[in-house]
Amino acid sequence: LVLRLPRRNLSPVPLAQLRPALVNAMTGAAGLTQASPSSASQASEQQDIPGWRGLLVVFGASGGTGLVLVQLALEQGWAVRAFVRSRLMLQRELSDIGAHEALEILEGDLADLSAVQVATDGARAVISVAGAKPETAPGPMAEAVPAMVEGCRKHGVSKLIYQACALAAAPGERVGWLTQASLVRTIVRWQLRSTVVDDNEQVMLYLQDEVQDVPWVVSRPGGLVEGDSAGNLSPNLDPFKTGTVRYVDVADWTLAQVYSDTYVGKMPRLYYGAVETPI
Repeated sequence: LVLRLPRRNLSPVPLAQLRPALVNAMTGAAGLTQASPSSASQASEQQDIPGWRGLLVVFGASGGTGLVLVQLALEQGWAVRAFVRSRLMLQRELSDIGAHEALEILEGDLADLSAVQVATDGARAVISVAGAKPETAPGPMAEAVPAMVEGCRKHGVSKLIYQACALAAAPGERVGWLTQASLVRTIVRWQLRSTVVDDNEQVMLYLQDEVQDVPWVVSRPGGLVEGDSAGNLSPNLDPFKTGTVRYVDVADWTLAQVYSDTYVGKMPRLYYGAVETPI
């Protein structure tokens, strides 16, 4: 899905107000660097940049949620390091925002686990909204997320936020027979040949069983669509149900988790309106 962002007037902070390390990392061609140890280490102390709230690393920044997330994060005063497959695609979608002074773009592959680890250097939080593209391709997240976790451990990152999908079952969650969830999962897995559900479930099992030293949050939003905000999302543990949520609302909820510990160690589904099992 390609999201066409509304144009917003961002007011970049003058480069003189940024730390030299951040300036060095971001004053290449349109703030562009390659995913390498030297490029990420230049910004290793961005957590305390005067005039900025800190550095967020966003994996999958050129996807639907990622595009809105980058825009909102810059508006809220975060510096952003975007890890994407194609820098040209991201720049095209972000238009003038693609040259924002607080945006660093790393072009890399999630299969390059050393590059994934290095990209987390200096971050206040790591956010993953990435996934297989196309959805029939092998799921990359079951291997990429452990690399993100190792990077968080090495560099002292305070939070990992991972976006899964509502159809993915949390560890121990019963899907049941002939339920809405089981029927849709069958279609997605076998008719559409999507790897996304299985990939997400492997990640969630890994985080629950093996990651106690890095605070993490997993979101499971409903079907993601474009459009203006439709209101607040209700984190819950309700069974799967069909329905859509807006990219902008999921991005806003995700950013709120950077400083909040409310959902640390939890895997809420995200829907609008009243829910049976809020958390």
